[in-house]
Amino acid sequence: MNISASQALRLGLLFILLFALALLLIRMATTGYDVFDHNLSELIRSWRNPQADFPMLSATLLGNWPIVTCTVIAMCSVLIYRRYWSLLVGVLSTMAASGAFVSGVKSVVQAARPESDLYTKGVSVFSFPSGHTTFSTLLGMLLIWFSWRGIQNTILRSLSIIVISVMMGLVAVSRIYLGAHWPTDIAAGFLFSASVALVFSLLLAHKPLEPAVATQVIAFSGLTYIVLGIIYLIAIWPSALIMYAH
Repeated sequence: MNISASQALRLGLLFILLFALALLLIRMATTGYDVFDHNLSELIRSWRNPQADFPMLSATLLGNWPIVTCTVIAMCSVLIYRRYWSLLVGVLSTMAASGAFVSGVKSVVQAARPESDLYTKGVSVFSFPSGHTTFSTLLGMLLIWFSWRGIQNTILRSLSIIVISVMMGLVAVSRIYLGAHWPTDIAAGFLFSASVALVFSLLLAHKPLEPAVATQVIAFSGLTYIVLGIIYLIAIWPSALIMYAH
């Protein structure tokens, strides 16, 4: 089988990501968090102020499982309606793998959060890795993949990718800002999701996909994220202010 330059590049990047993730897993299983985690966490949390609280808290809440789940359902609904079964399996498999990774590693490592009283039940009480970062990053990278395949206008495609990337970054930073995670938690979540997204792109690169279908995935997923996100923010905002009042 011939491997293109693009595939070779992605395979090389995948190896680097997995190697970096393995190093983080080994460190967390042996020595745990280090000075870098504490110093960077203190720096980011020192930025906290009423003006920054709104976007940071909003980003964290938009990374909660109800919004991510509903957005994935919207994505899958389009794929089911248009009968793109291989892509549907790919999306569901990546999400399932992420869920297994987050729950499994949290259960084994059992690392404490910066603010230990944020969560009180199940594996959510543990910090490593960040579930918000893992799922939001994977969702964002899948949407970027569909944007790249579907949006023909270069400016609109670039704008879409930038907006999605900014949201991914805000969710990740907000978890440190609000005292929910250490930087290493964020790094692990990102590395795993980026690895899974690369595998997804490699396996499905040659699967036919009409640009119109990819655009529909982006449009329906984006609309679901925005509309349900606004409703969810309004509904949960008072309790979230109390939860993250540290």
